[in-house]
Amino acid sequence: MQESENTSKSAKIGSTNIELLDGGRTSDHIVITTCQRNEGAEKQESSDETDIEDRLLSAICKGGRLGAACYTLQTGELQVLEEIMDSGPEHQIFQSLYRQTEPVRVILDSKSQNTFIDVVKNAVFHNGEMTDARCKLFFVSSKDYNYEACKRRIYSLALPGEPSACSEEQRAIFLRTVLDFSQTMSVHALGALLRYLDLNWSNLNMDLHTKPHFMTLKRISLLDIVLMDEDTYRGLQIFNTQAHPSGFKRGVQGSNKEGLSLFHLFSKCYSKVGQARLRLLLRHPTTDIETLRQRQDVIEFFMKPQSDSIMRNICSSLRYIKNVNGILAKIKALSAKAFVWKSLYNTLYNAVVISEICENARRASQYLDKIASFDTNKLYEMALYMNRIIDFDLSKSEGKFTVKVGVDADLDMKKQTMASLHGLMSETAKVEMERLPSFIEECTMLYMPHLGYLLGVRAWSDHLTLEQKELPDMKFMFQNNDYIHYKSKGCEELDMIIGDTYPEIVAHEARIMMRLTTIILDNLATLATLIDMCAELDCLIAISKVCKEYNFVRPTLSTEKVIQIKQGRHPLYLLTCDNFVANDAESSREAGFVKILTGPNASGKSVYMKQIGLIVYLSHIGSFVPADSATIGIVSHIYSRIESTECIAAHMSAFLIDLKQSLEHMVVNGAPVYLYRAVPGSVESSFAGQLAAASGVHRTVVDRAARVRQAIANNKLPEANPRKARLYNMIQRMKHELLQTKYN
Repeated sequence: MQESENTSKSAKIGSTNIELLDGGRTSDHIVITTCQRNEGAEKQESSDETDIEDRLLSAICKGGRLGAACYTLQTGELQVLEEIMDSGPEHQIFQSLYRQTEPVRVILDSKSQNTFIDVVKNAVFHNGEMTDARCKLFFVSSKDYNYEACKRRIYSLALPGEPSACSEEQRAIFLRTVLDFSQTMSVHALGALLRYLDLNWSNLNMDLHTKPHFMTLKRISLLDIVLMDEDTYRGLQIFNTQAHPSGFKRGVQGSNKEGLSLFHLFSKCYSKVGQARLRLLLRHPTTDIETLRQRQDVIEFFMKPQSDSIMRNICSSLRYIKNVNGILAKIKALSAKAFVWKSLYNTLYNAVVISEICENARRASQYLDKIASFDTNKLYEMALYMNRIIDFDLSKSEGKFTVKVGVDADLDMKKQTMASLHGLMSETAKVEMERLPSFIEECTMLYMPHLGYLLGVRAWSDHLTLEQKELPDMKFMFQNNDYIHYKSKGCEELDMIIGDTYPEIVAHEARIMMRLTTIILDNLATLATLIDMCAELDCLIAISKVCKEYNFVRPTLSTEKVIQIKQGRHPLYLLTCDNFVANDAESSREAGFVKILTGPNASGKSVYMKQIGLIVYLSHIGSFVPADSATIGIVSHIYSRIESTECIAAHMSAFLIDLKQSLEHMVVNGAPVYLYRAVPGSVESSFAGQLAAASGVHRTVVDRAARVRQAIANNKLPEANPRKARLYNMIQRMKHELLQTKYN
């Protein structure tokens, strides 16, 4: 950034901004420098990463078999679901997939079976009411799901990492390594999604000059998922998304916040990819006992005090890990800003560092050993290339991809020529600013192919006539949106002196950038795999911190039908109260599988049931559990029907209401004090009278209820209520008087 001042006017010379479009060609113009009358604050560098990920989900279900494909607009990631049985009418697998992907558009075959359409509509529209305005449902012709047509679209798919200059047969072999073409439902879903993207890309991306970029194609499987419906997720408070209280902001993406929930408890990840992976991990409890034990080993290792230094080093590198698919999608589309390249380098470098740090812990866990054993040679070479080629400091100051001196001799020569003329351009901008009328606050020096250097001025008023656009000593050229372009004397001098030197530098650096991009894309699959492992490691470290802080223990996983919990606790009570009565729970062939839980209102039944469900759930994501010990048998489903009405006026979630009812000691009017201990046997009294009295019900009503209950227990009719008899006599007397008045 260069700045200059004179006695009459203050001018600021902005940095160069280069815009490139697909194919390496320059855009309609190249901004050389900007001059302002009043010096302003420099713009802050924006973040290169966004939380927003818009996904499209294509699904087809026939004969009880589900196929699906998903595409993320921002990152170019393609995911294909391995074909799986999903019978109606519930279609639980699709519901789990929908909650994992959280799509903004669902693409459906118009001839799908009715039960499947009903489930999709219910998921998208929430029982017919379109409360989630983000997601929309689109029906496409069944012709789009033709198997051969879908197969041809997939074979035409261009993916990074495929063999260069390969034949059609070689490409087919390559695609078969990432997609099983015998799974017809998956082929149907992916082919229909690709066709939808081709037809609607301009509307989705708001750009007529680009086409869909596909960075990766991954297979995802739900064969191991523990099925849970949304009522169970809500009842167990695993997620608790709260809408913004303002009606104006309600429904706006990013306005919601997470309330008291298990996700909120574990949200201690250092990277955004880790945070996103945590949500996916909580949405995908697994029955794969080997995967669960590997996660437990990692959590156990990081809970040890001697692992603190390793954990700190890993966490310091995790901060720089970004979604490389999103970064490379921008780079491939030639829309990446300078700091995006820096983010890619930081991600690449720190991913290699994390792999090397795990060398010291590889014996503790098979998962850590997998990260430590990862072949990072190609990634190291990529980082070395980037460090030797890119001048990150100059890229930041100039706002464009800038190559270091010494990389290319021809480029260095062009830059030396340009450096000697850079002062001339700055001086030209200042001179032109002096010539312009005082009501113009800013001018831009830009270069356009075939027209040379031009002076750009923002329109100072709306609906200017051609005569009003004329300026002294300036030749009006054209107006583009808000900017009016002129050919000035200074521009003509630059055409003569500099010519095409600057565009040649930009084009030369663009060619180097494209060669570097090709090398990176060739190794994208390797980098993406390591980033994915780092994201899961971030999740497990976050979970280990919570487990260590609250003294969770490692559960014993079993293939037997058993749930045995000693001194179990509710994991979310830790955030809301100081005291909690722990309880045992046992379910087995010997102890019985079905339990009937009885007790008076507000004695803690719901919280007791929830804590059992949460402990079982935590065991199926690989976490430790809040108990003294636990043996958990692997289950295939977790369901609950626990409902609580939330009170907006009380500013409490349903979970807080449950805790308030269960944990507050009622000491007014002789109310009972519950010990919240579950014991074998049955309850002989509901304590309804004591609870009613404690809630403010009049004593006469409570006493009358007690007498009625006693009479029923003795198989007798209760004595007449004298107050009721008096009321009856009064009504009869009023009735008699009204009738007499009518006839008289």
